[in-house]
Amino acid sequence: MKEWEKELQLYRLAPVPPKENDLQKYILYYFSEKDDKYIAWFLHYYEHAVNNKVMAVVQDYAMVGHFADIKQAYITGMLKALRDYDPNRGIPFIVYKEYAAMREVHEYIRTMRTGFTVQSNDEYLRLRKAMRLVSEYGGKADSAIIQRIAQAIGASEEDTAEIIRSGMQNMQFVDYYRQYADEDSEESREEIAADGTSETEKLFFKLERAEAVMEAFEHLNYRERAMVSAHLGFCMECYSTQMPKQAFIDIAIDHGLSSPDTADKTYRRALQKMKLEIIKQEIH
Repeated sequence: MKEWEKELQLYRLAPVPPKENDLQKYILYYFSEKDDKYIAWFLHYYEHAVNNKVMAVVQDYAMVGHFADIKQAYITGMLKALRDYDPNRGIPFIVYKEYAAMREVHEYIRTMRTGFTVQSNDEYLRLRKAMRLVSEYGGKADSAIIQRIAQAIGASEEDTAEIIRSGMQNMQFVDYYRQYADEDSEESREEIAADGTSETEKLFFKLERAEAVMEAFEHLNYRERAMVSAHLGFCMECYSTQMPKQAFIDIAIDHGLSSPDTADKTYRRALQKMKLEIIKQEIH
């Protein structure tokens, strides 16, 4: 077995544990019996979804060689969420843990860029500025451009070259992952590995945008999140965009609302709340 194949199966158990049709049951068993084996069983069946999320991050942010570390960051965030989780609140753990898990992933990305470590927010802002300038200069980074960027960000040319290199890595691991996803899941995940190159203007700004939108989404109440995800066609639990979009009449029926107009108004209020939350984040 190749090393990257092992990274995809870190939590796979043998013999295979008893399978439940709802992963939430493992979490409930864990809290009722205080036995860690149920978390191991949960991870056995949830690992494929985690791999999908992590590979999407690797693809979007050009984190070649960081798959296992990002995966571990996600699991660390998930286990942190488990400490504060209250199953009596009625929110599935798969939904509850996502924000904490992705925050841990984003923190890893912020502090580790293919050999360039960002020790502070100030350095991270400098990294972002450097990559923005690379984009403005046409995506090239010859010695003259590196010199200009070094002067603009107040760094040595050597450090500047390393910063830029960390954002310019082309993707690997894509062909194998496409094969893995097709063989190990009923859903094709080709969109995760569709782009084999890194675009510098996307690598850094996508991260902040994703964090802002996710945080704003988490500020909604459970019903608002359910309606937004249903109408836009993404999964509340795993954020997959392969879910069918629902019309307001169907959403109204699912939530016991009096009319599609009520569902529409609730949805639009939720989007407005998200917009205001994002604006507040930008101000601060």
